[in-house]
Amino acid sequence: MSNKSICTDAPREIEESLKRSVVVPNFELTPEGVAEFEASRKKRQISIFLNGRTIDRFKKAAEEKGSRYQTMISSVLDAYSSRYL
Repeated sequence: MSNKSICTDAPREIEESLKRSVVVPNFELTPEGVAEFEASRKKRQISIFLNGRTIDRFKKAAEEKGSRYQTMISSVLDAYSSRYL
């Protein structure tokens, strides 16, 4: 009897999952910390007009990274606003 394992796409799935993960620096796992983190991740839908060239750049970058362009735009705006606003 052979103990051969079955190959799967698990490593690739793990790699893709890690690419989509969010790094939270100095995050303390307290009930208050969890609530604050979850509140910061809640999204609201808005309408915004963006330059077509900008949208095309985000779409291209998202496709190359296997991400969604809307998520990338949100991440850029969040990083900018947390640093400069």
